[in-house]
Amino acid sequence: MRSKGNAPTAAQKRWREAVRDLGSVISGEPAVIHHPVGCSGKHNKVDIGHWWVIPLTDDEHKALHNGWTMGRGSRKQFEKDAFLEIENRLAATASRNDCAPPLEVWEAIKDY
Repeated sequence: MRSKGNAPTAAQKRWREAVRDLGSVISGEPAVIHHPVGCSGKHNKVDIGHWWVIPLTDDEHKALHNGWTMGRGSRKQFEKDAFLEIENRLAATASRNDCAPPLEVWEAIKDY
């Protein structure tokens, strides 16, 4: 599911924009995209990097990279919780249906 040179596919771009349009998972303010495992991240041989994205404000994004986890223990736990929140927020919208991550991607991220 990866395009040449690890550039995001059209579906991955649509997903990223649908997620960004939600606003920050923390404050709801306009967001930038955080890639928890980087764009080329994999888990269990499944490409998850372009799919596992979290919307944060620029300040929240910087704070996360500096160790802030909103009291959720580890950065990894915060990122997994945030992704599940995104899944819940987009589950009922039409914008998710044309670009949602494949089931194997959801499973790999939840298992990360």
